[in-house]
Amino acid sequence: MQMFGNYVLHHVGVIFPTITDAEDFIALMNLAEDYRGRVDQWDCLCIFTKPASGAAIELVIPAGGPLQRFNKGAGGVHHYAYEVADIGLASRDCESRGMNMLLPAPIKGAGDFLCNFIAPLSLRGVQIELVQPIRS
Repeated sequence: MQMFGNYVLHHVGVIFPTITDAEDFIALMNLAEDYRGRVDQWDCLCIFTKPASGAAIELVIPAGGPLQRFNKGAGGVHHYAYEVADIGLASRDCESRGMNMLLPAPIKGAGDFLCNFIAPLSLRGVQIELVQPIRS
């Protein structure tokens, strides 16, 4: 499997220290909000924007935990999320190539998708999220 050879960028995750900072960014950049969700595993609120074309921006507002300390609390670009058809298969492919997954199993993301991260130590500090849409 050549997972990243034909990838689709799903979204870019950016951490903001407060909801006010995130909403100010949305207004400043003239973005439209699509939906909000919460990820209990990471104790954060996530606001997804509607992309005019291409990928969405996910604004992540931590309520506590390790994300609150990201970039010494200043926030910033946190991850690039790629859509995959089968997150289990993609995770096994990553692991077979020496890339460890951050969690032992995918979790429900802030939207209609399952997700897991490739451990940033496996990618020289770059944070990559794998996203599998939940089809209804």
